[in-house]
Amino acid sequence: MTGTVLIVGANGFVGSVLVRHLLSRRWQVRAGARRSEGIPEGAKFVRLPDLTQPVRDWSGLLEGIDYIVYLAARVHVMNDTHPDPAAAYRAINRDAAVSLAQAAARSGVKRFVYLSSVKVNGESSETPLTESMPTYPIDLYGISKLEAEKELMALGNQTTLEVVILRPPLIYGPGVKANFMALAKAARYGLPLPIGAIHNQRSMIYVENLVDLIATTLKHPAAVGQIFFASDGQDISTPTLTRYLAEAQGVRPWLPAVPVTFLRLAGFLTGRSNIIDRLTGNLQVNSDKAKHLLDWNPPYPVWHALARTGRQLSNPPAPTRIAERLSMNRRQRLYINARSLCERLLALICLVALFPVLLVIALLIKLDSKGPVLFIQERNGRFNRPFQIYKFRTMHVGTPSISTEEMQRRGLSSITRLGSFLRRTSLDELPQLLNILYGEMSFIGPRPALLTQTLVINLRKESGVDQLLPGITGFAQVTGRDNLSDVEKVERDSIYLKNFNPKMDLHILLMTLDSVSKGTGTK
Repeated sequence: MTGTVLIVGANGFVGSVLVRHLLSRRWQVRAGARRSEGIPEGAKFVRLPDLTQPVRDWSGLLEGIDYIVYLAARVHVMNDTHPDPAAAYRAINRDAAVSLAQAAARSGVKRFVYLSSVKVNGESSETPLTESMPTYPIDLYGISKLEAEKELMALGNQTTLEVVILRPPLIYGPGVKANFMALAKAARYGLPLPIGAIHNQRSMIYVENLVDLIATTLKHPAAVGQIFFASDGQDISTPTLTRYLAEAQGVRPWLPAVPVTFLRLAGFLTGRSNIIDRLTGNLQVNSDKAKHLLDWNPPYPVWHALARTGRQLSNPPAPTRIAERLSMNRRQRLYINARSLCERLLALICLVALFPVLLVIALLIKLDSKGPVLFIQERNGRFNRPFQIYKFRTMHVGTPSISTEEMQRRGLSSITRLGSFLRRTSLDELPQLLNILYGEMSFIGPRPALLTQTLVINLRKESGVDQLLPGITGFAQVTGRDNLSDVEKVERDSIYLKNFNPKMDLHILLMTLDSVSKGTGTK
């Protein structure tokens, strides 16, 4: 028997892989999470308290526990609307971790492994970072992680609890999301990615390599009181990463060599300079300390890890439960597949043809108000999978992330002078051509719901509407827009699903054109 370990955040990206890994090594695993969904078979599920609130009693979780791995975290949030973001980051990343560690020390737990981040050292490096280098966090996530590190190390020095800190860079593998997923999807579609002139070096770590290191630190005596950088041991450039991902998915990448200066200018104009910096800059870590002190080597080489990740992206598991609810006949299935191919081609043609118009609008937005050109926000997509929607920004920076109806109820009006025109003519929707090109949206379908619109999301799931890709326009939009209640919107989405055919789409398209010509666009 190896011991009993509590994993905090067991159904997350890293947590679910770690649970399976430890079970295979005959550990007794207590899987701590808020919900039981995603917990691998063989682990004992234990419900976590709300980590955003102070937890005064951990005793129910710690009985019989020998080791703890703390993976729970609040990561970067797009368009964060929390009234106190710093407190929100500290609540989960620092306060809950330290509180649990203090209770663990009193309960006689042997070791506490905390998953920190390379972000405590910043966003870039001139030379590979080592554990002895000064820390320099530049965002609230990195700051909260560093504060947790310091308090946990102090606790380890004052008690018998053995503390270990791990600082991974970007973690990837099957199921990864965020920017890595966006790059992998772009590579899969064979889209022109203007990154061929980038000559940078980035450290990463495959999730299976990371959990192998975590398992090593749980038992190794030399790990006590130490901080370790973790990486695959081979740094690669952004173009090389893209080539690996594309080739693993059976695609030949198209990487035009656009000068990095132009990429940075595009990042400035679109308000995405931070993403461009990550694509073009260096961020390397030196994981020799873990290799020498713990005799640890990553079990998976980079080429193997990226090949496994790419294959999973090109062959995702079939959503069998959703497929059983599908009631389309053969003619409808043929139509939806043919429409999808035509829409992507049309989106690409429109983007090329309308590029001068898009550029003019972008410049006018920059002149009209401060802030980025594009408004990027997570929305609920097909099968309730979140995706990032692109629009021209029509509101002032700092506007709460709530629906138009909710803004009207609160009496808020944050629309810019140019934004009013863009909304009236629906020109603000043009960047969603990118979403269509990426296969995340359609020209016609139910409008993508905010992640906070839980009633709409749940009703669509119950009625089967979530089987459709979100659309730039839709039946509910052209027959009522924001004047409809949530229930009425989903009822009209259901009517569209029941009558899904080319004639219905043509009817909605003509109504949309009539609405735009009259200047009543999207509210």
